[in-house]
Amino acid sequence: MARRDYKNAGTRAPGKRGGLFKILFFGILLGLVAAGVMAWYLMPRASDFRHVESAPEVKTPPASIASPAPTQPAAPAVPPPNPANYTFYDILPGDKAPKPLPPAKEQWWLQVAALKNPGDADTLRAKLTLLNLNVAVQATPGTPPLHRVRVGPYRSQDAAESAKETLILNKFEARLIKEPVAQ
Repeated sequence: MARRDYKNAGTRAPGKRGGLFKILFFGILLGLVAAGVMAWYLMPRASDFRHVESAPEVKTPPASIASPAPTQPAAPAVPPPNPANYTFYDILPGDKAPKPLPPAKEQWWLQVAALKNPGDADTLRAKLTLLNLNVAVQATPGTPPLHRVRVGPYRSQDAAESAKETLILNKFEARLIKEPVAQ
């Protein structure tokens, strides 16, 4: 069996001093040199830009081009129709006149919460708005007032159910509420 001398086990040989320190020092030095070269290369210089004495002069077009004479009399001003009465798909083709929707007899809401603190209601409204839902906060009379956070209104129960599925997928609970429309 070979004998090992443990008396001088903690001392290093004279040629192996500071090997890790030297590697670390030269690595940092090399990194600083590379950073300096990149900074020098990427710094803007005066030769990178073209010097312009003055901006070009802007001239107005002749009167014959600027405003042509009207060939037809102006149409009488008609107030624009209420966009709430039209659906997107009626307006989409562009060549047809939009058809107004029949007036709704009832509207559907999804009530997500009724909170005492208006700040909490606004926070919840912001979270639901990020889901691309139309959210309303309604304060109820009473002491203390409750702030109802509702999604909607929807014209049909099917549209409300579709929005409810979006809420369920995002871990919100909602109750479906039907209200008559005052006409």
